[in-house]
Amino acid sequence: MTNETNTSSNSVFGAIENVKKNVQDNVKSVKETVANLGQFKGQVKAMVKEAQGEFAKLVNKDLAIAKKKIAAEKALLEKEVKKQTLIAKKFIATQKKEIAVLQAKLEKIVANKTTKKKATKKVAKKATKKATKKVASK
Repeated sequence: MTNETNTSSNSVFGAIENVKKNVQDNVKSVKETVANLGQFKGQVKAMVKEAQGEFAKLVNKDLAIAKKKIAAEKALLEKEVKKQTLIAKKFIATQKKEIAVLQAKLEKIVANKTTKKKATKKVAKKATKKATKKVASK
């Protein structure tokens, strides 16, 4: 029996050794996986940082182009506004001149009519007075 006990205890110790080896191998495998994950994490961070840099460059480039286009449009718009303003000012000046000419003509016509009315009233009154005097004296 002692011989059997020794064999069974040897087989138990052998099984324990196998489990111990498997656990050690698994721990070693997990450590390598964790190390690989750390490297992978670093690679991902580097790729993200590089992508952000490239994206920022593209955005800045597009932004600069957009700013130039906006500045050019602004200059064209200001030029057009100045042109239209000058046209409007010339039109207003022309209209003012025409109104001044018409006003002068109107004032001249009104002045002539008022002087003619006054002259005709004075003449008519004088004539009626003479006619009444002649009729009264006969």
